[in-house]
Amino acid sequence: MTDKLSINEVRYQNMILIKSWPDSAKDADAILATYLGVNVLPTVGNFVNPEETYCAALSPGHFMIFSNNRSLYSEVQKLLSADIASVVDISHSRCGIHLSGKNSTTLLNKGISINLNDDALPEMSVLQSSVHSIGIILFKVQYDDYLIFSYSSFFDSFYTWVIDSAAEYGYAPT
Repeated sequence: MTDKLSINEVRYQNMILIKSWPDSAKDADAILATYLGVNVLPTVGNFVNPEETYCAALSPGHFMIFSNNRSLYSEVQKLLSADIASVVDISHSRCGIHLSGKNSTTLLNKGISINLNDDALPEMSVLQSSVHSIGIILFKVQYDDYLIFSYSSFFDSFYTWVIDSAAEYGYAPT
């Protein structure tokens, strides 16, 4: 991990939400695991990262997947019929940042009242919270390395908050 704080906007070609129906959750999980090439899907609050694709379990049977695979939505929608799960394309509704480097955890704790240290939130964890009254989904890739998404309509406010909060640690936008 670098000693320098890094803040970069990130965009993925495809982002989807999947919500399986309670009576078909096991079928949906098996189909999704096979598609992603993993033995088991992540448990709630965790994510997997096979081949540059992120799959997070937000709640039981509820997954957020994002990737630069342009066919992600159409492929998953074909695999998961409407009687098994709902598949929603959210590609244009979320924007994100990659926040990494020294003090990124401290910076986030200015706006999130959750212990982000490794003992409470290990690597490959995901959580939903808010920063400056803006809803976010936070992926902890490793210590001081995060992917954070907000709704597109709130992204400018969120991004401004991060930049303003980072000034204390010597960060200056380039």
